[in-house]
Amino acid sequence: MHPSEPADTTAHTAISAALARPPSTSSTPDRRLLDLADESGVGGRALALLERIDIASLDAHDRVRFLRSVSAQAAWFEAFSTVALAAVCGPTTGWVEDDVEEQVTAELHEARVDKAPSGERLRIETEARSEAWETRERAIALEVSLATRVSTRTAGRRVESSRFLAEEIPEALDAAWSGHWGYGHLRVAEKELADVPAEIRAEVLADVLPHAATDHPRRLTDRLRKSIARRDADGVIERTRDKAAQRDVGMWTLADGQSRLAITGPHELIVGIHRDVLEVARIRKAAMDAAEGEHASEDRRIGAVRVDVIREAVARLIATARTLAGTIHSPDETHAGNLAGTIHSPDETHAGNLAGTIHTDPWLAAHGEISIPAVPGSRPSADAAVVIDVATALGMAEEPGFIPGYGWVPAALGREILAAAPRWRRWLVDDSSRQLIEVGKSRYRPSQALRDLVAARDITCTADTCNRPATQSQLDHAIDFDGHNTTTDNLHAACGPDHLAVTAGYFVVGDDGRHLTWTSTTSDTTYPSHPHPLYDLPITDQESA
Repeated sequence: MHPSEPADTTAHTAISAALARPPSTSSTPDRRLLDLADESGVGGRALALLERIDIASLDAHDRVRFLRSVSAQAAWFEAFSTVALAAVCGPTTGWVEDDVEEQVTAELHEARVDKAPSGERLRIETEARSEAWETRERAIALEVSLATRVSTRTAGRRVESSRFLAEEIPEALDAAWSGHWGYGHLRVAEKELADVPAEIRAEVLADVLPHAATDHPRRLTDRLRKSIARRDADGVIERTRDKAAQRDVGMWTLADGQSRLAITGPHELIVGIHRDVLEVARIRKAAMDAAEGEHASEDRRIGAVRVDVIREAVARLIATARTLAGTIHSPDETHAGNLAGTIHSPDETHAGNLAGTIHTDPWLAAHGEISIPAVPGSRPSADAAVVIDVATALGMAEEPGFIPGYGWVPAALGREILAAAPRWRRWLVDDSSRQLIEVGKSRYRPSQALRDLVAARDITCTADTCNRPATQSQLDHAIDFDGHNTTTDNLHAACGPDHLAVTAGYFVVGDDGRHLTWTSTTSDTTYPSHPHPLYDLPITDQESA
């Protein structure tokens, strides 16, 4: 399509152009349109320019520029859509309250409620006001549902979301309006700030918004939680303790006859359950493979074995419960006939004990001891799983602690975790650069210490948007190994798939003096790997800088 022609394409023709092999150099008119779109920022003018570009005429590098520009417009349009939705919904205060009150007053006057006794009149007024609000909200949800062709339940959620963003955290919408925060960012901000007191939200957003142009949703989550843990420590602790008892199990249906089971509970509890299921599944799979020998199934997947382990454990509990039906409803008793008592008695091995039934698995009994390979990146559970500075550990500062695999917790919770741990590991952070420069070596061989240092320093795979933990990643040499450069400066974490992409030559990892960089050899585009929020200066230092 020539740039001077009106836009009149279909998705089919646009897709055909997008899937065409990129030319070696972009056409001059289309590159100029792309330059103009970038100069226009975000909004309708930029969208109109982008729509006129013939994607087939863009080279690989400019196609990445095109994608980035479209993504910025999508973020802007998300904010635009939220504003449009808020305009239909109206606010929750102000003129809406006046309208509802006027409606209720007219209805009560027509019903001659003023002649009723004062107590009865107050009850009727309260019920009428509540019903008026509920009716209005149902009508709004129905209107949005019909206008946008979604279910009323989805429409209701969108109404609540738009109001929260527009009324409570308009700064987040500003970040989207500028093209930085897309749908995922807004959902993260909404979820993380919903329970935070209004007076603290502005402070938290002021901490995270300077990074809006570079943070992806997962990093934004970390940054928000760090700020909230610092500025609303008491609230986080209170909410953590309140929600600790809200354990639950839910199920969702999936395509192709599948369903998903989800367990919600305190992080430490869920991590422990997950670790135990993995361990038992590895033992079970090794036992089954050993029993079948050379006839062992090559298609047996560890994931399927994990499901079987859970299914069999629950089936045995059900069988036990039915056998002990006469005493299962005696929660105050702890003898062998009480299911609740036996489950929570890990030192006993009678039939009612879940741990006992798993460890007397017939596969294990039949095949004796089995050699189980270690899990790469695993760590002894006895270590203190929190990164915290010495001053905070000693109660002299209140910087949040970081739990690998979870995120930020207030200083007080970090100290509780340390107090309950029999051993600590020493992680030394340079005060000026905030870079991790040393890891205690008392419990690891020298070769393992280097891996631990790099994994602790990088936190995740160093491809900027990859969240795979560094402990589950591989170590990659930025400069090919020459016999002497297996050093912390030349090593970085790269998860298996991303490491393969580097090894295959699709990316080159380097350093621009400020960041580790991943450069695409396909598009010649460089992507900096921004530091994890763990290495940000403490909030108090940022404020004084």
